[in-house]
Amino acid sequence: MEVPPRLVELAALADSCRTAFLHTAEASHWLPAHNSPAAKVQAALAARDPAGFTLVSEVVVTYLEIAANHLGGLAVLYRHGEAMFPPLPIARSILELTAHVAWVLGDPYSTADDILARAYLEELNSRETAKQAAGRMHSKASAAHQRAKKDWAEFRDRVIAVFPDTTKSDLGGSATGRAIAGQMFPGPEAPVADLFDLLHRGAGSSLTARQGSGIYGFLSGGTHPSLYQARQLRVYVDHGGHVGTVLEADIAHLERLLVLPVVAYYNALSYTIDFYGLDRAAHDELTKTIDEVLPGALA
Repeated sequence: MEVPPRLVELAALADSCRTAFLHTAEASHWLPAHNSPAAKVQAALAARDPAGFTLVSEVVVTYLEIAANHLGGLAVLYRHGEAMFPPLPIARSILELTAHVAWVLGDPYSTADDILARAYLEELNSRETAKQAAGRMHSKASAAHQRAKKDWAEFRDRVIAVFPDTTKSDLGGSATGRAIAGQMFPGPEAPVADLFDLLHRGAGSSLTARQGSGIYGFLSGGTHPSLYQARQLRVYVDHGGHVGTVLEADIAHLERLLVLPVVAYYNALSYTIDFYGLDRAAHDELTKTIDEVLPGALA
């Protein structure tokens, strides 16, 4: 099957997002520049939790790295024309990851303690997921589950040591009920809506938080079992004795689908670069590429 040239262009754009991440990481190793917001957070956390800023970086940079590699995956799908359904769950994951980056770093008025508390919640949720998975894949008595349970409990105790007003009940129960120092772990949709609200207010995006939630719902319909997406792409064909269907996804649809994760990632990466005070050369190259391939997407 011959892949339309426009899909190849879009694939190269998705790859450019990953390249921007890799070049920024190689040039900076994510070390905060002098007097940057990150350096100030690092200094503020030094006495409270010497390893706290390392955890903040681990959360934020890892989420950006995963999203960058997902964009590389989208590039492969587009480049080979496998773009009917597979991009939908990947695009959703990119939106979630970038939204959590923005949530952890918060707005410019977030305190170091706010940022640390949100990073703790992300780490605690990750360890809880590991514990649950080990307990379900193996027995509760298995070494894998006991090790994951011990890691989770030790980290929970670390949180309480750093934030003494936090109780075990604050950190138990469902993920969305967990709270540290007034910061509550969000459900899957809320950070995405907040990200679109941030882009609407700060970056001039025409999409509102409500529309962002709608987009998230659309992508979720292509991730969980649903007939919605396939029915939208079906075209009826008269075979003479009966009517059949074929699936068609036009280039404009695939372009619109790619705009969302690309713009979300672009802004999350920009926000993180500013937080660390890093050289913007790789990000500036990404800006040029987006402007060339998707004129007006960043307006």
